[in-house]
Amino acid sequence: MSHETWKKYLEEMKVLDKKTFSVEEIAKKHKVSVDSIIQQLIIGIKVEKEHTTDENAAKEIALDHLLELPDYYSRLKKMEK
Repeated sequence: MSHETWKKYLEEMKVLDKKTFSVEEIAKKHKVSVDSIIQQLIIGIKVEKEHTTDENAAKEIALDHLLELPDYYSRLKKMEK
């Protein structure tokens, strides 16, 4: 890939970047305890590390999923059975 193509690609990636909400913000949004989000986050980081070796990326992905569904990883576990 040329330098210009890479530059354009990296600029487009920034467009997709969005704020990652905190555990507290997610708990407040869903009206659940911070502890329940932390429990889900611990599971989520382990699950997402199957797709990346970057711990911060795994945490960000897990938080994004929990923003949508506060019990995302419990549901995922049930679905996989």
